[in-house]
Amino acid sequence: MGQLGFAALAAAFICGCSRSPKEPPITGKRTDPAVEMRPKWEAGNRYAYRVDATISMEVPRRNNPNVMIRAEVTVGQDIAFTVTNVTADGARSLEMELLGVQMETSADDQVKVSFDSDNSAYITDEGALTERLQKLIGLKMGFRLSPDNKVSRVDGTKELSSRLSGSSNVKGVAGGILNRFFSTQFFREIIEMGMLPKDAVRIGDKWTLSRPVGGGLWGTSALLDTTHTLRGWQEHDGTNCARIDFEGTFKTNNPTNAPAAPATSTNQSGVRRVVQMAKAPNIEEGTLKGRSWFEPGIAMPVETIYEQSITAKTTTSRRPRPRPGSNVVDVVRSQGSTNPPPATNAPPPEPAVPTTTSATTRQYTTFKLVEIGQGRPPGTAEKK
Repeated sequence: MGQLGFAALAAAFICGCSRSPKEPPITGKRTDPAVEMRPKWEAGNRYAYRVDATISMEVPRRNNPNVMIRAEVTVGQDIAFTVTNVTADGARSLEMELLGVQMETSADDQVKVSFDSDNSAYITDEGALTERLQKLIGLKMGFRLSPDNKVSRVDGTKELSSRLSGSSNVKGVAGGILNRFFSTQFFREIIEMGMLPKDAVRIGDKWTLSRPVGGGLWGTSALLDTTHTLRGWQEHDGTNCARIDFEGTFKTNNPTNAPAAPATSTNQSGVRRVVQMAKAPNIEEGTLKGRSWFEPGIAMPVETIYEQSITAKTTTSRRPRPRPGSNVVDVVRSQGSTNPPPATNAPPPEPAVPTTTSATTRQYTTFKLVEIGQGRPPGTAEKK
């Protein structure tokens, strides 16, 4: 997907649903038979997925936390899962291959990176990021699934780490995106489909889930509590599907009263600096809302769309940098002695100055099953 596709996705995110075509009606009633929605990976099938996400953020400038930067990232992935083995008890083995990657980053409306693995022409001023993205193409990993579709084993984590490593680090927002969307946990979430109910449900039934989620985007870990509802039946891409709506909240998974890290001392140009490290960020507010369409004929969700918004607060404490001559180190050097002066010569430490900043992340994501088997789209019968 090139820049045009990214622009369309971003436009849909900005404009919301008000301009979307009128969706088909949701049908069915409470007395209809219960629906079982357990995912089933058929032996020998190849499932191709398209993942698209638009992430917009307001983050404090590194050297001036009172000034906010508007950042936006669009990321796309083409992923294929092939069922290589099914045992008598229903356990399965999947081979995952990363077929294509796209990413575009911008800050204050200025494009920094525009990368498309299907197009060798791209612009960038961040070589470390494009190096990683290029190396990710063709990545293969193996996933072993239990009969209840839980990942019990992952092969290829070392290969993933190797491809994500490089001569220099990917910093800032781009580094967070890379760690979130190209991680074992992210691929695991696609495979396990944890939003589906364990038991058969009727129209109007609700079920709740609570699970930990990674914090690659907002710099903290969290718990996600969601409520899911089977709304009814709805035509989606030409097939009658079970429509699931869900919404939830993020809660910080960090100890609320955890103290900041101990102060550390460094010598720089003969001046001692005492710096208090930042506390782990805490989520002030986090919400999620989305919908999914499950096709019983293939026992798979064919598309899931969700929006989420997270605001995280970070507090840092820094001791002011003392002026030359007012520090123990300077006193020692001025005396030309290698022995430390008496403790009474040391000035009292200045109080640390706390700074609290908030960063807001908004994300619009779609997971879409685009092919099954030999290019067979969802909703079509398998050729015998």
